[in-house]
Amino acid sequence: MNDLVEIKDLKRSFAGKKALDGMSFSLGTGKVVGLLGANGAGKTTLFRVMTGLLTKDSGSVKIDGIAVGAKTNELISYVPDHFVFGGFRRISTAIMYMKRFFSDFDEKKAESLLSKLNFTPDQKIAALSKGQKAQVQLVLFMSRKAKLFLLDEPLAAVDPATREFIIKTILSTFGEDNTVLISTHVVMDIELILDEVVMIKDGKVHLQGETDELREKYGKTINEIFKDEFRFVEGGVDNE
Repeated sequence: MNDLVEIKDLKRSFAGKKALDGMSFSLGTGKVVGLLGANGAGKTTLFRVMTGLLTKDSGSVKIDGIAVGAKTNELISYVPDHFVFGGFRRISTAIMYMKRFFSDFDEKKAESLLSKLNFTPDQKIAALSKGQKAQVQLVLFMSRKAKLFLLDEPLAAVDPATREFIIKTILSTFGEDNTVLISTHVVMDIELILDEVVMIKDGKVHLQGETDELREKYGKTINEIFKDEFRFVEGGVDNE
């Protein structure tokens, strides 16, 4: 049986700088996985290569045994770190867009989740705060019946009161046949929902493993392991 995600010796550079430098890892199904790394570690570049938004320099990326392309886009729901519905006037228009372009979009689920967050379809998108836009976008893309969900810093722009709801939404979306891969450099907020972590540094996999096994091995939380491995300090990575 193929892994859901299979990445081998993946490389991608920008103006001579290596963003992905021989990255390799694989993921099965039925898991919530944390893609952990400091800002600039290559997390967003990896997601964009996995979705075909960026071409790779070399290496291979397969989703459910299929090389990245039109077929894999049907399997992936990607929530980017920027808002993509800014050109629409109302939330209802964004819903119509999702229905038109994604056959697996569950409109009833989206409307139910939006209602729980006190949104209505007729709300104007331009009037929403940055955090509210992030919530709407996450709900819409999490309402697809995808096999792989790629979430790029999904909690970065939301207030603490909303994070619990979003985490519950993430947990309710995945099952035995799909996987959620969450990119973040703020580990504490999501540690308790992670089944596995892939820590990346300098464009390569630095550490990967099941969260329970890593906690037992190191005698620390995942957040503490991350801080130790990356010498993470307030404001960024300590390079001294």
